[in-house]
Amino acid sequence: MCRVTMRDLIRPAPMREFDVGERTTTWLELFFDLCFVAAVAALADGLHSEPTLRGLWHFAALFVPVWWAWMEFTWFATAWDNDDLLHRLGMLTAMLLVIVLAAGIPRVYEGNDRVFVLTYAAMQGLLVLMFARVLPHAGRARRFARNYMVADAIGGLVMLASLAVDQPLRYWMWALAVVVLMLGPVIAVRAYEGQPFDSRHIPERYGLFTIIVLGESVVAVAASLGEVALDGGAIASALLGFGIAAAIWWGYFETVSSTSLSRERVGASFLWGYGHLFGFGGIAAAAIGVELAIEAGAAGDHGLSLAARLMLCGGASSFLVTLVAVHTAEIGWRGAGMLQRWAAIAALLALVWVGRGWPPALLVGTVFAVLVATIVLDVVRLGGQGLAADHQPDEQVPPAP
Repeated sequence: MCRVTMRDLIRPAPMREFDVGERTTTWLELFFDLCFVAAVAALADGLHSEPTLRGLWHFAALFVPVWWAWMEFTWFATAWDNDDLLHRLGMLTAMLLVIVLAAGIPRVYEGNDRVFVLTYAAMQGLLVLMFARVLPHAGRARRFARNYMVADAIGGLVMLASLAVDQPLRYWMWALAVVVLMLGPVIAVRAYEGQPFDSRHIPERYGLFTIIVLGESVVAVAASLGEVALDGGAIASALLGFGIAAAIWWGYFETVSSTSLSRERVGASFLWGYGHLFGFGGIAAAAIGVELAIEAGAAGDHGLSLAARLMLCGGASSFLVTLVAVHTAEIGWRGAGMLQRWAAIAALLALVWVGRGWPPALLVGTVFAVLVATIVLDVVRLGGQGLAADHQPDEQVPPAP
């Protein structure tokens, strides 16, 4: 009979060895990502409930810290996950805080941001504790972990201190806190000469979060279609909206690779990682734009509001900005297809103004057509080099006769 001791449950947590063997996403990481569905859904619901320029600003301002919270715990787990009792409890506590954070998002839209601030500060405090736990066994990565920990502590304290001031100064303090938190990894990596991340594991985590945001898009389309009269305009917008989600999936996973993620290309690695913010936020905003188009089509409205057009067209263009950032990191800003991507971004932004008064389904269809056109060109140039290629079966060599 095997007895489990405390030494088995609580183990040292040195930095993992990177790019050695196959590192797949753990079940705990999948559980963690799943909890962020609640946060993304709360942000989407808030934008749908306030489909105005003010609501769009609130959505963008809240999406950044929520996304960064996912980033922090994702990169921590990539480096320090030893799957012992303390790590599991830390990540489960983080999941609980994510759920509370999601519950606080609607209150922010109502002018009560206390729950959001306290929860976000608690998440930073948890990260400080998790980094303090790994410091004794960090070895050469000690300064790396310590710099991360200090940045999390300062960012959390600034966020907490924002409760002492009134709006709008409070929101400026939120921005300062996020800037401090985002500078933390930059300072940490500069203080460490070793490999600071796993270039095989990180792309998989980003891909999973992309699927989460796309999943919210599909849920939004299905939920909206289920609540309105099924006429031609609503059905067309729904079908084309799903087409937008499919085009985004195809373009991302067929062309985005992880070739720029290395210690020798730190700047490109940060551009790759941070550049995803525009894509994640853009996908979520575009989904709400499609949802509003479905509702407008069912109600017989002729045209979408400026805010709704910004969500739909601006959200799709924001996703393409991520492709520009990622491909700049991989092949340079003058690489293949860059002119075509910028032309597509300009066309989508022009639709915000040109598409005033257009039938909702026509506007959704035009956005779909622009995305398909640029992604087809991308796939022709870069197809087979993206993350999807990592899961293709090996070619079967026929036996010799």
